[in-house]
Amino acid sequence: MKKFFILLFASALLPCFAFAKKEEIPDPLYLSSPVQEYVPAEENDESIEDYKTLNEKFREKFHLPPSKKVYYHNIDRSKQPITMDDYYEISKDIKRSEFKIPEPDFSASAQYIMPDPKYRVISYNTPPGQRNIDISRIISEKTAVSPGILSPDKTKMVYTKCSFYPKFAQTASSAYYIPVTETSDAYDALFMTNVINQDMTPIVSVGMDDILKYRFVTLFPIDWSKDSTKIAFKEKIGSNLDQTWQTNVIIYDFKTKSWKRLNAVREAIIYWWRQNKQIELKDYMWDIFPVGWDKNNPERLIVYAYAFSDSGPKFLGTWSIDYNEEKSQLVSIDSTDAQIDLNGFGLKEIKLEN
Repeated sequence: MKKFFILLFASALLPCFAFAKKEEIPDPLYLSSPVQEYVPAEENDESIEDYKTLNEKFREKFHLPPSKKVYYHNIDRSKQPITMDDYYEISKDIKRSEFKIPEPDFSASAQYIMPDPKYRVISYNTPPGQRNIDISRIISEKTAVSPGILSPDKTKMVYTKCSFYPKFAQTASSAYYIPVTETSDAYDALFMTNVINQDMTPIVSVGMDDILKYRFVTLFPIDWSKDSTKIAFKEKIGSNLDQTWQTNVIIYDFKTKSWKRLNAVREAIIYWWRQNKQIELKDYMWDIFPVGWDKNNPERLIVYAYAFSDSGPKFLGTWSIDYNEEKSQLVSIDSTDAQIDLNGFGLKEIKLEN
């Protein structure tokens, strides 16, 4: 009888507990609004509440922290995808040839970034032959890119990229061409030319023909020819990123769309020292240093040659080679006073004083 009264009393209190029960907080995984059937909204329709307002009300109701601020930039709901065909139309690939770069808006109300005034246009090959690609961080960043060099007629730009392959601890390099259009100003061309316009196929590729562990091959622009039809590169081959075995001169011809190494100048240097000084350079460590195009003869390139020994470098002469490799010439055996033509354009940072 006692148990009967206890059960009767508990059943009488049950409705009170039901009314006092708090509403459960939903699972955080389901905080977003339920999917509703899409209804095209009329312009300036104030009857449809914004999703952000619904979401904030939902969070306030259950005493949840406010969501991160989201910016809605003039969403046109009439153009939102409804069917799968709409999604396919939006997500389809755009051919590179059909890709259009938005035209900059220079109106008074537009927000735009002007080119950095700390840079100015200079002759790219300054000082002659001294520029090199920076590969100091190539192991961590996997790539190193040279500055772009603009042709004298301001219609072409070329840059090189060196890539590091960790599996073989090896590097390879390529040169890429970007056509420059709709500008005759070197400053605008160097700042506004976009790599999206570049030819995807490199004009020169080195170091990719075979696998040789710890070998590095870098490619760097020397300068454009005076008529803007050719560009010279220096190719450095070495080991462990710091020991150069050999430097080569490479010429790319935009008329024939082909490139070649000018090996004849190295053979000419070896022959001259064997015949005139009875020194076999193949028994020594030596190399050439391409400097630039000859100012007195725009079809020839100037290179310096040096041998290395414990007592220091020995100068092997100033030499020139034509881009067709028809004749290598000794300019001077003891002087580096050759006049170098400066043809291409580049950028230089100006350090402003406070």
